[in-house]
Amino acid sequence: MNSRATDVQKSSTISNESTPRSATHPDAGFAGSEPGPRPERGGSAAIRTLLAETGADVHGLVAACALDEALCAAHDIAAVETALAAWARARAECTTAEFVPHSEYPHGPGNRPPLVETVTEEGHGKLAVAVQGTPAGWVTFTTAIHPSRITDSLRRLILVAARIYASRLAQVTMRAAPEKERDPERAEGAEGTHLYLGSSAAAQELARLIPKLAASNATVLLMGETGVGKTFVARLIHESGVRKGEPLRVINCASIPENLVESELFGHTRGAFTGAVSDQAGAFEAAGRGTVLLDEIGELPLASQAKLLRVLEDRRFERLGSNRSLPLEARILVATNRDLEAMIAAGTFRSDLFFRISVVKALVPPLRERGQDLVMLAKQLLSDLSANSGRRVDGFSPESLEIIRGYSWPGNVRELRNAIEHALVLGDGPLVLPRDFPIGIRRTRDHSAQDEQPSVIQLPAQLEWLERRAIEEALRVAHGNRARAAALLGIRPATLYYKLRQDSSLERSLTAPPE
Repeated sequence: MNSRATDVQKSSTISNESTPRSATHPDAGFAGSEPGPRPERGGSAAIRTLLAETGADVHGLVAACALDEALCAAHDIAAVETALAAWARARAECTTAEFVPHSEYPHGPGNRPPLVETVTEEGHGKLAVAVQGTPAGWVTFTTAIHPSRITDSLRRLILVAARIYASRLAQVTMRAAPEKERDPERAEGAEGTHLYLGSSAAAQELARLIPKLAASNATVLLMGETGVGKTFVARLIHESGVRKGEPLRVINCASIPENLVESELFGHTRGAFTGAVSDQAGAFEAAGRGTVLLDEIGELPLASQAKLLRVLEDRRFERLGSNRSLPLEARILVATNRDLEAMIAAGTFRSDLFFRISVVKALVPPLRERGQDLVMLAKQLLSDLSANSGRRVDGFSPESLEIIRGYSWPGNVRELRNAIEHALVLGDGPLVLPRDFPIGIRRTRDHSAQDEQPSVIQLPAQLEWLERRAIEEALRVAHGNRARAAALLGIRPATLYYKLRQDSSLERSLTAPPE
């Protein structure tokens, strides 16, 4: 995609007269017809002119729709570029079409007209459209005709095509971006395996299982409390095996509306339901030969459980609205913090699906069962987080380590990470001190002291601590929905918002990354 050798004899931009006319004007249209004289009523020449303009409009609309369909079917950067080039040759009288970053084009990003025309050494026209987004640059089209014969209809079609292409390119680029930039926890899984190789028996047992699970294609059920790092372990399994070069798709079953679960997993075709304006691949198809993690599997509706069971048994699925069967090539991992066997007894989870997804079970231990690993993990998290905090921190004070060891960490790794980040934001010295932790955590030591002095009762502090735990639990059950959490607590939403503003650690917990 090098345009430097071919550009350069002239540069011009579309004038104001070439921009699309108002929709109320008789000559206005999607592709932008040539501005010729308005037809006179009753004249055959006028009728021919009107029909020619209408034909150009229809051609432009059909061509743009064709490009949108072709780009939606492309799922990586190379496929998107190939689809654009093929469309340009077939629909826009062009010999080439390609994306050019700013650094490779003579016009800088600070002074970019919407469209630049140049002449190649062969005397052909070249049009470049400036596009914003990720990535930003120019979409260039080389025509097979001289610039003097380029019509305004073609110019406007190319403008629309470039922006459709740029939008799809941004989506695919974000999906293919380095995981370290897009997802710190996934980078942590790839580069920080030692975080789970602690000295505790629970961590050592899990570390022993990971290579065996990575070498197998069996479905694995990861169990454990919220925040223990089940997603982290799933990533270790994925990135320790032969599928590490393939995609890992994490689907949170609790966050998908019930009517969209099948579309998210299996995909859909255009028109399959209201709002399905184009074909869309689901997680199973997009993962290819990679891995799909179905997180919070216990939240999957019963109807969707039955369809998932069929797919896991047959290893085939169909997009919604299609009868074409597709192979399931991805490996399936599932995770839950629910007691699925109790849910089976209650009739809210299918027993046959449970037996199918629990070929191998792995328990991810909570922090309170990892002994001295807790301090090791806290120090590692402090090192990772302090690198981007703008503050030099040498470590924890002895009192801070005492608090870390003494607290039960019901939110596990997620809560520990948030507490350390809270301390980095509020602290100002070379060491993390007890006062830097969230109030609910640093009171643990005070509660221990009160146990030794039963005659001393600080009821307001105890009530505040209990209130904080109740709010955290309500927010967890409501998946961060504040209005629903307030309803569960029996208070007005405004009261909950006030309490969240008063306690910054609670507010911060709402933006905690998923496990």
